[in-house]
Amino acid sequence: MGQPCDLAHFTLTVDWLPGKCCSTHDIVPRVSNKPVGWNREEIMFVTGHGPFPSYLLRFNLRTHDNYSCGEKGDPIHYATKCPFTLSWHFQTPTVSLILQWLKTILTNNFSRTRLRLLMRFICDENNLIVEDNN
Repeated sequence: MGQPCDLAHFTLTVDWLPGKCCSTHDIVPRVSNKPVGWNREEIMFVTGHGPFPSYLLRFNLRTHDNYSCGEKGDPIHYATKCPFTLSWHFQTPTVSLILQWLKTILTNNFSRTRLRLLMRFICDENNLIVEDNN
């Protein structure tokens, strides 16, 4: 364990334990030197770190976490219910199957393409689908 790489890997592994991070741990359960092969859009969707009102509210960059349609602004809403992203909708998962739903999307090339297009639309047209921060 004297090598800096070993120490860094150990530290990251401990930080990656269940309960210390969000849903990404459920999809990628252990630390690895191999990349998962996700692009920027897929990472933003899985982690929820992006132009989502629910994420921006955590840093007081928004006063609420609702979209223009009035519902809570998180990635699942964009992908399943938001009327502004209807062209990219996926079937709405039950709460107990959200993890399996995410894994299925990330392993199916057609679904990954739709997800990337959805996220690009969200990033490019965010001002059209997120209500004013007032």
